[in-house]
Amino acid sequence: MTEPLEIARIEGDGVGPELVAAGTRVIESLGLPVTWVDLPAGHSAYEEFGTTAPPHTLAELRRIGVAIKGPFRTPNGGTVRSANHYIRHHLGLYAAVRPIAAAPGRPPILLVREQLEDLYGAIEWMATPDVAQAVKVASRSGCERITRYAFELARSEKREHVLLVHKANNLKLTEGLFLDVAAEVAKRYPDLGFSDMLADSAASTLVLRPESMDVVLTSHTIGDILSNVGAAVAGSLGLVGSLNSGESAHVAEAAHGDAAELAGQDRVNPVAFIEGVALLLRAVGRREEFAVLSDALADLRTRGPRTLDLGGRASTSQVVDELCGFVSARREAAA
Repeated sequence: MTEPLEIARIEGDGVGPELVAAGTRVIESLGLPVTWVDLPAGHSAYEEFGTTAPPHTLAELRRIGVAIKGPFRTPNGGTVRSANHYIRHHLGLYAAVRPIAAAPGRPPILLVREQLEDLYGAIEWMATPDVAQAVKVASRSGCERITRYAFELARSEKREHVLLVHKANNLKLTEGLFLDVAAEVAKRYPDLGFSDMLADSAASTLVLRPESMDVVLTSHTIGDILSNVGAAVAGSLGLVGSLNSGESAHVAEAAHGDAAELAGQDRVNPVAFIEGVALLLRAVGRREEFAVLSDALADLRTRGPRTLDLGGRASTSQVVDELCGFVSARREAAA
């Protein structure tokens, strides 16, 4: 009998509730025994609790260690920080993996992004009333940890090459440290290739020659931009999932924002979110279910149906119905 799995659910903002409902349906269609724990976070939580990440939410996430979450809405400027900031730092979710299917007929590019350092430390201040300053952070331990993660992922997924994307030509100390540490770590993996590329060159390469990229390792800010460029090359932000991982916790989500303009309309593309769910299943050792769901997503990309962002008219519900139907058929065939 399959061991029950406890999973936290955070609906978030905008289309978050619809995506979390879609993820719930798909996970349950796999036949996994799941205990769901619903937790508040995001803009809606701020209105009720005065913070985007209530303490009891963070405590439960740490206890459970496995979660699916919708996107959060965070105001530009001001002092209110995204719940992502608190969740990632509280759980030590230093790595984000975002598969980008930018080269048809080839495995997706695996973008590995460090997400506790760089500018995401959110260390900033007003030096004078007219001058705002921010600190970019790069520690040797942080650079080594994320580089090991990328190489271990490349090895486990039978990839061949890790590319470090950086700006060490301008940021010679912070990005330079990342480059130096990555080159040192690469020597421990003689079975894998390693090279580096400036971020601006990498952006154009991702558009013009995505087939040349395999595993891409980078810092938070550069990774955020590259994942959106890659999503555009793949066809839509609605196609790129994301898994945030630490030593003992994993949180799945879509790579896009809250898409508030689509909220409640049953029109958001759920594929990115379901891709994140698939990555989560693999991370917690549910390889069989991961394989089935990955096959279902591949079938969907080939045959449709297609949502608005891909030029189609299918609803969120129709896409989820298709995925669940594929999963059910596979389960019946294996019974």
